[in-house]
Amino acid sequence: MSFPFGFDLKLLEVFVEVVKTGNMSLAAQRLNVTQSSISQSISNLESELNVQLLNRSVRPIQVTSNGRYFFDRSVRLLEEARQTSQNLRAGHIQQIDQVRIALVDSMVSAFGQPLLDTIKQHTKDWSITTGLSHVHAQRLLSHDVDIIISDDAVNHSDELSRYPILREPLLLVVPSSYSFQPGEFGHLQDNLEMARYPEHSLIGQTIERQLTRLQLNPGKKLRLDNTFAIISMVAAERCWTITSPLCLYQCLKWARGRVQVLPLPAYVDYRELTLVCRRYDLWNLPEEIAAKSRTVLQQEIIPELINWVPWLDSCMTTVELSHHTIRRANSTAL
Repeated sequence: MSFPFGFDLKLLEVFVEVVKTGNMSLAAQRLNVTQSSISQSISNLESELNVQLLNRSVRPIQVTSNGRYFFDRSVRLLEEARQTSQNLRAGHIQQIDQVRIALVDSMVSAFGQPLLDTIKQHTKDWSITTGLSHVHAQRLLSHDVDIIISDDAVNHSDELSRYPILREPLLLVVPSSYSFQPGEFGHLQDNLEMARYPEHSLIGQTIERQLTRLQLNPGKKLRLDNTFAIISMVAAERCWTITSPLCLYQCLKWARGRVQVLPLPAYVDYRELTLVCRRYDLWNLPEEIAAKSRTVLQQEIIPELINWVPWLDSCMTTVELSHHTIRRANSTAL
């Protein structure tokens, strides 16, 4: 929905000049227009804004409190407009004005510093937030953020560009002391509670679908909103869970030796992380961030995970989009 500003830059210029000179006649001379034109412009501005900006009954003209407020902001707007015009004409556009990124929690510990380094090369005005994927998608569509990295590719919108980053399997995580035999899920759910992610999270929904395929219906007493809390409960031998390698990576140094990481059956669901942004907004920054993310995954994160859980070597992959075809950048998935 458009907003009726009630003014344009030319009216702002007239108003600022009148305030600076305190005289409509002098303002008209400086702007090379008639005094009646100046007077009409001020009247139109006050009418559109529905406030009195100037007290014209005294000499020199006095500025009202509303006028003082509007003058300060008019000066800033005009200066910003002049600077923008000069930069465009001179070709001095070296950085993006603002970049706002939202990503899933599991990305922060893995990509925090590399992500910051890449963003800072392109803008000084940036922000990074975390949270649930479906909320990020809504914020992207409403222009509250510029880039999201999540397991929601927002496929229902044709106005977006997508850069696949990672395809990872779901994992079974049980206490280190628990003796689990393949297929003994019934025994598992009878003896331990399951710690779940919230139902409204996308990873929570993916895991629920997997439970249905496994014909499991564990209790719903434990719903925790972050992986560290979930893995802490598993390590305390209170429960079991299903999660993903990147989520588990947040707890890697602490959890190693305290939990067992086991494969789920071959028809397991995969979690796919994708960078999504509006088309043409951010030059090549989205592609750079996606490429940097894949590099960090390939060189640092995946090797660490495989060192802990060797069987992940065959089913954890980075992916990239090339000519509308997803290419595997690591080993072939199961």
